[in-house]
Amino acid sequence: MLLRETGFVSEGSEVAALFFSLAVIQSSGRRRDLATPCVARTWFSLAAYRSHLAMRCLSTRPSLFLAAVLLLTAPLIFSSADVTSSTLPLAPLPHVKHRIAVIAHRGGATLAPENTLASFRACIKLGIDFVEMDVRETHDHALVVMHDRTVDRTTNGTGAVADLDLDVLRRLDAGSKFSPAFAGTKIPIFEDILDLCHNRINIYLDHKEGSIREIVALLRAHDMLKQVVIYDGVDEAREWQRVAPGLPVMISVPDQYKHEADLPDLVKLLHLEILDGHFLEWTAPLVAAAHHAGAKVYVDNLGVGDNEEGYRHSLAMGVDGIQTDHPDKLLTFLR
Repeated sequence: MLLRETGFVSEGSEVAALFFSLAVIQSSGRRRDLATPCVARTWFSLAAYRSHLAMRCLSTRPSLFLAAVLLLTAPLIFSSADVTSSTLPLAPLPHVKHRIAVIAHRGGATLAPENTLASFRACIKLGIDFVEMDVRETHDHALVVMHDRTVDRTTNGTGAVADLDLDVLRRLDAGSKFSPAFAGTKIPIFEDILDLCHNRINIYLDHKEGSIREIVALLRAHDMLKQVVIYDGVDEAREWQRVAPGLPVMISVPDQYKHEADLPDLVKLLHLEILDGHFLEWTAPLVAAAHHAGAKVYVDNLGVGDNEEGYRHSLAMGVDGIQTDHPDKLLTFLR
């Protein structure tokens, strides 16, 4: 408007320029890498101005009214081809047995060799709510459970999971480095984990690699859609929601949203059921802001906070779940 009043552009040009600006901002708002609290506030400012402009055009310049109508309906035009996550209902979370969700990091890494059937069985026996597990894809496109990019740390083999075929991976010993008592333990196939966990324990699925559509198809085939929450990066969150709208999705909070005033913008923008992060990155007011926006908070009490003092700190903040390398100790503390 200022440019038009000083004579640099015409009123019609102002309409076109504002329409274009709005389109760019709305398109950017759907991209996770460009989404910031500033985008949301700018959108509302433009919304107020375009409403004013439409009424003004109708009363003084009917020839411009059509442009104003297009301006007012731009959100519908630009969103019709892509159902965004903000239109989706919140997905229900899996049932938990305790006052907060008890989450065993890497499937109970201190109980048995991490991310193996043996560690998952130990978690089931303890009555833990979730096993956190990491899914990767092999060279021949099989889905296996392995945290690291390579097999070097946890097995007697070497090389990247993505460079090895399934039959090679299955010949490796994934137990002896933990304890000789677990010699011969195999790297599990994703489907074996689904069979074991069905109706026994929930899965906190950390997606490292692999087709999202294929993972969802396997979850559906093994009747596990109601027993899983998905952890992934910001860029992948909406892909999960497009492929399977009923799956709860969580991300770690980006730095620009780690403020009580901005966190609700993130929850609404990505329509998230859960937020994650190390417990030291959270405060009671930040947890309250997440709850007010409709999201649960699962924190990682790993490292220095994986003890009673750390658990007590997280509970005092009001979190909804704790991920730990010592689920047995957390259960004892909660009792």
